[in-house]
Amino acid sequence: MVFGVLYRLLGVPEAAEEVTQDAFHAVWRRATTYRADRGAVRTWVLAIARNAAIDWRRTKGKRFEREAAIDEAAELVEEVRVDDRVIASLRAERVREAVASLPLEQRTVLSLAFWSGLSQTEIAARTGTPLGTVKSRVRLGMMKLRDRLQVEGADR
Repeated sequence: MVFGVLYRLLGVPEAAEEVTQDAFHAVWRRATTYRADRGAVRTWVLAIARNAAIDWRRTKGKRFEREAAIDEAAELVEEVRVDDRVIASLRAERVREAVASLPLEQRTVLSLAFWSGLSQTEIAARTGTPLGTVKSRVRLGMMKLRDRLQVEGADR
């Protein structure tokens, strides 16, 4: 799963292999920091992998203009059970609905940050928006998503 996500983010199999190894090394080093009350292991590992991919892209200086949805990467792995795919698909749909409910400005900065792997400074430069405004939009968007997903999670 990690390799599939990284391959979708980086677009180069060799880079995805390198970053996957780095990510699992980081998981090994940080294993004691995992907290089950904050989320699933899969989410924690994928967050570490995503951050490793962003670091790799920045240090190597190569930019790949690809957007990737993590839920689509699940289709790359054949061993995933059908019920896991259904659950992942339902969760992804909830997240898509929550993101769609955000104002356009917040949706845009979150998309650039999480699916394109851009830093807030890079988002500000790309969109021509002041850095402080980008930071505020990311923060507000994340708070709205957290609140909406917590409320929906309590209902289901």
